[in-house]
Formats: sequence, structure tokens, C-alpha cells
Amino acid sequence: MAKNFLTPAETAQSFIGIGDYKTKMPVSKILVSSFLAGAYIAFAAQLMTTVTHDMVGYFGVGFSSFIGGCVFGIALVLVLVAGSDLFTGNCLLSMGWLNGNLTSRQVLNNWTLVYIGNFIGSIFLVWMMFTSDIWSGHGSQIGAHAVAIAYKKAQLSFWEAFTRGMGCNWFVCLAVVIVAAGQDTMGKILGAWFPVMAFIASGFEHCVANMFILPAGLVAKMDPAIANVVMSNHPTWDLSSFTFYTFVVNNLIPVTLGNIVSGAVLVGGIYWFLYVKGTKQAAPQ
Repeated sequence: MAKNFLTPAETAQSFIGIGDYKTKMPVSKILVSSFLAGAYIAFAAQLMTTVTHDMVGYFGVGFSSFIGGCVFGIALVLVLVAGSDLFTGNCLLSMGWLNGNLTSRQVLNNWTLVYIGNFIGSIFLVWMMFTSDIWSGHGSQIGAHAVAIAYKKAQLSFWEAFTRGMGCNWFVCLAVVIVAAGQDTMGKILGAWFPVMAFIASGFEHCVANMFILPAGLVAKMDPAIANVVMSNHPTWDLSSFTFYTFVVNNLIPVTLGNIVSGAVLVGGIYWFLYVKGTKQAAPQ
């Protein structure tokens, strides 16, 4: 009977071919595929915001974070099972680079295009949520929760955001590895869901999710009704300090760097060292 999963060694070997395929995709396909991934992650972030917006008062912070992680788990299921290109997962292209199959230019070109496509997909979802008026639901509490999540993320120090980014993509890239190992649909779904649930429940930071979450907060806070709810809940906050600049400098840059370190080194680099380095099968052609 055929096995329904690949061994860690077989999975690591498969990433060499995957990297070759991804870096040779036409630019147009990379951008469209990464647009989808940005939108899929944003859908999950909005779902998490809506589901958890009033939970803390009833269930506490810990259980609310767990439920948020549970519903956000749909993100990587859509990305990896339905198919699209996500920047954080593509940090595993480091395996092909370490093996000599990919050049630095190929890896950086792919990362840049996918990052741009993810951002466009995320902003498209911000527009959808704004236009849908979903944020005004429950007396503007949903929008206020979106602003609160974003505001807190923009207050992190560089090293807080960086290390939370490391923790996040360690989980995400392990999810990518598990999904690649799975040989049936349910195995792939479970493999995608559990690590993502864990990183959200732990409070780690994902750069593509934040491409939606923080711009969503910036847009939502411009609604006076939403801003009033935020300030009634958090009277000491200074919403004027939450700007596009703080989104990029305080969060997006350090989180992205942390995501790269854990994805490219702690998962990609280590798995290449353990299972690919020195093998004949994955030697460059």
C-alpha cells in the first residue's frame, strides 16, 4: 500500500525542484499568484477580526487568541492547497540557493515580485472591507477591533517585531514542509492549519497578514464612529501616532526581516543541511 506522506528527507529534496519551478514562472503569473495569496491571507485576517471582536470580555485573552488562530488557519489552507505564492513560504527558496541550483538574483527577484503581489492583494481586500461597510457592524465594534489590533502592532519595538516575525515564519515554513510531505488532501489541510493556529495564538507577526491588518486599521480609524468607539475603549491611546510611517518602520520592515531569518535559515537552511547537503540526487544540473 502506498504511503500517504513523504519522509523529511524526501520532502527536503522536493523543495529543490519546487524552487526551480517557482523562479522560472513568468512575471505575470508570479504577480497574479501572489496577488491571490495576499488576498487569501487578508480574508483570514478579516475573519479573525470579526470572530474575535467581542470575545475577550466573555472568554478572556488566551482562549480568544486560540479561537483567532483557529479561524485564521484557513489562510494557509487556501494558499497551499488551493494554490498561490506567499512571500513567507517562498523564503524556503534558500534551499535551492544553498544547493547551488538557484542564484541570488533569482531568489531576490522572486521574493520582490511575490512581496509586491502579496501587498496588492492585501490592499485590494482593504478596499473590499471598506466598501462593504462590514467594519460598522455591532455598533462599529468590528471596525474598532480592527483598529485596536493594528494600533498595538504599530507600537512594537524593532526587536519585539523582529523576533515575533521569526517565531511566525518558523511555524509557517514548517506548515509548508508538512503540506509538501502530505500526499492526500486532508493531510495537507491539517498540516497547513495546526502551525498557523499556533503562531496566531502565540502572538507572532506575519508580514503579509500585517499588509492587510495595519492598513485596514489606518483606513478604519478615519471613520469618526469607529474612532469614537476605539477611544471610549482605550482613552489613553493617541490614534494620531498610528500612521503609514509607523506601519512600515515599526512593523512591516522588522517583521519581514524576522520572517526571512526564520524561513530561510531556521527552516530552509537547517533542512537543507540535514537532508540535502552532500546528496547526489539534488546536485545542480
